[in-house]
Amino acid sequence: MKGPLQSAVALHMTLRRRLRIDDGRSHTRFVQRTKWTLPALAVGLLLLVAIWPELNSAFQHVRFGIPRIDLSEARRLRMVNPRYTGIDRNSRPYVLTADAATQVPRSDDLITLDAPKADLTTKSGNWVQISGDTGAYQSQPQLLDLYGDVQLYQDRGNEFHTDSARIDMLNGTAEGHDAVSGQGPFGHVTAEGFTLHNRGDVIIFTGKTHLTLLPRPKDAE
Repeated sequence: MKGPLQSAVALHMTLRRRLRIDDGRSHTRFVQRTKWTLPALAVGLLLLVAIWPELNSAFQHVRFGIPRIDLSEARRLRMVNPRYTGIDRNSRPYVLTADAATQVPRSDDLITLDAPKADLTTKSGNWVQISGDTGAYQSQPQLLDLYGDVQLYQDRGNEFHTDSARIDMLNGTAEGHDAVSGQGPFGHVTAEGFTLHNRGDVIIFTGKTHLTLLPRPKDAE
């Protein structure tokens, strides 16, 4: 009978033979794989070199750039359909609206307006509306400057048109130094400028003025 030592030696020799067989088989498989892998890799590299000019041209046309942020625009605050309400020195309310309002950079007190419109109530209780294409509002002095197709409407049926005007919302006055024309139940008027007082209860036409009065209806006498 074999002793324990002899059995251990025999087992060790058997394991070594199996390891050599497995190593041989692994080496054979590695060599066989390499015979196919290396040529395929070489062919792939050759193809990549051949088509690289076309790929590079395609990459030049496809750009995934990060959108640029205009810092000047980021600093500008813009509001759509703003509505501002206030009161004048005599505690009479007024309303200022626009299609859009933009805060002027580095000037917290100045706001530019698109299609601004100011609604005021006169001392006598009548209503006046002044509008323009564009405008600028200074909130501290409560001054509204209007530019382009400035229109003034009174609920009494009068309307006046000019190119620019300044409205003092705090004091309820307005003035314009461009040619002005107006019409209403009174007739027709043209002038070189105007001033408005008492929120529209009184309008004074300045410069060369031409007024055509219509006869009053007998039932209005």
